Amino acid sequence: AQAEAEMLAAKQAKEKLEAELKAVAEARAKAEAEMLVIREAKEKLEAELKAATETKSKKETEANNVTTNVQTETAPATQNINYSGDQKTSVSNEHETEVKEQQPLPPTTEEKTETTSNPDIENLVRKLMEEKKIVQTYQPVIAMSDDSSDESYEIYKTGLLAYIEENDDINSALSDISSLSIDLQQLINEWIFRQVFLRITESGTTACPYKFLITLTEAWFTDIKLFDWLQKILNQTKKYNPGKSIIMDIPLNLYQKHPKRASALVNTLHKTHHFTIALSTADPVDEIEKNCASTSSRMLLINLAQLQQLGEILVPDISNENKDKSEDNNTSLLQILKSKGIRVVTSGIEDATLLTDAITAGTDFVIGDFVGEIQDNLAETTTVESFELT
Repeated sequence: AQAEAEMLAAKQAKEKLEAELKAVAEARAKAEAEMLVIREAKEKLEAELKAATETKSKKETEANNVTTNVQTETAPATQNINYSGDQKTSVSNEHETEVKEQQPLPPTTEEKTETTSNPDIENLVRKLMEEKKIVQTYQPVIAMSDDSSDESYEIYKTGLLAYIEENDDINSALSDISSLSIDLQQLINEWIFRQVFLRITESGTTACPYKFLITLTEAWFTDIKLFDWLQKILNQTKKYNPGKSIIMDIPLNLYQKHPKRASALVNTLHKTHHFTIALSTADPVDEIEKNCASTSSRMLLINLAQLQQLGEILVPDISNENKDKSEDNNTSLLQILKSKGIRVVTSGIEDATLLTDAITAGTDFVIGDFVGEIQDNLAETTTVESFELT
């Protein structure tokens, strides 16, 4: 009986091992099939890129040839025209008036945004997003002191990266999506915020260990589509209090260009949902204090040169009214900002010298490849593709 039991156990162990080997073989075959599909998709995409590049080059060459031919044909005719005296002046003025009438009016700012974008690049960006070949990136924002109110959080600046070989134009466009069309900006902004909200909610608690710094584009202020969409997401995730984990960077030029919508956005997100507001592209430096107050900004994104200027600009310190008048009551604009709880982030820190200069000048945070390179994932996080936010 004991021998039969041992034989049965051995048989079961053998069957289990065979099943595991079979499962491993199937998994390996599946992985090889997926790799083959990815390789074929990559080769197809590279072929399409090459064809698009050749087509673009051909069109540019044809356009240059047409321009050259037109100039060659029209130049002699212009030289053959011969007027004298007042008649020449009169005809010349009439010709100039006619040319001016034929010229189109200069496009508005939004039209410029549309026309400066590259249709080939935009189509490729959309395609890569559909194929999930564009990922969210995170660059650490490093605190320079232990007394930071954000020391319990890790702050990351969000971005995008395309996994595609030999095409720097794509990642260059993704590094500054403000150059893309408004429609594509809206699509990308929704995608970025969806990924961030999934990161915030994946822990299942309100204690998210991260804060995400997200730069807004003009798409947020051209209409209310993105704002309405964000309100729905906030309603879905309100139990996680996601606003406390988001720092919304609003470029000053966009705030001043769309003051009503920008002000409404800031008031709703900051006062109602506890978003932190950051201000960037804040020139001129001597008006930064006023601009931070008007935008409710609690964080300022500047470069090293601007930081040093803030330390050099002296203003009266109204908090020292009782100080001896014989003493100097002036203080730096940087100290005034810090006294109001505005934290300064210095960007572009690419080497040790820049880091030392930023610390000496009094920055609160730094960001740059020297202190923290861009990464495509966060430590100890799980995939978020299975979550659904609409």
